[in-house]
Amino acid sequence: MAEPTPQQAAAINKEGRVIVSASAGSGKTFVMIERLVSYVEKGGDLDGVLAVTFTKKAAAQMKEKLRSALIKRTAGASDALRAHIKEQLSKIPLANISTIHSFCGYLLRVYFYLLDIDGSFEIISEDGGAEAQMRSRALEALFDRLYEEEDADFLHLVACYGKKRSDGALKGLVTAAYGAVRNVPDFRAFLKDTARADEDTFNAICGGIC
Repeated sequence: MAEPTPQQAAAINKEGRVIVSASAGSGKTFVMIERLVSYVEKGGDLDGVLAVTFTKKAAAQMKEKLRSALIKRTAGASDALRAHIKEQLSKIPLANISTIHSFCGYLLRVYFYLLDIDGSFEIISEDGGAEAQMRSRALEALFDRLYEEEDADFLHLVACYGKKRSDGALKGLVTAAYGAVRNVPDFRAFLKDTARADEDTFNAICGGIC
């Protein structure tokens, strides 16, 4: 096992709340794993742990790294500690080490009856085709409704941003704007402020997206 740096050791051994801010590849996962191992060695139970990450691959890697680290700690451990570690190893497959989406989905499936929702829902990820299809259908439905209503503002946008009597360019602009805005903290407030912007500001925003 690699020796932790002084900063990593401080984060691993610190009791209570710890915030670790570091660049990619600096060992944040290593610190998290070592904190979990230390927690288990002190008698902690993985049933009381929630560890979230951004991707399913990263979550699977964290579980495997935790498993390997705990197995190594059984060497030279007392009989009582070895028995406790073995018990915790059996809990790793079902431990709450997952993406935030997966954990929230788990809560909704367990307590769906309290929220009056259908518990047989699916989580749609942005890297899947279903999300893109739903977004496309929603955009088509919106455009169809605005055409039918002959909305003046909408028709002005089509005239300004449509190309060769096609609204495809405007749809692409809306899709790109959606993707950019969803990365903005409190995007709803941002959209409200943008709605009050003048035409020059709107054109500047569109120019930054295109």
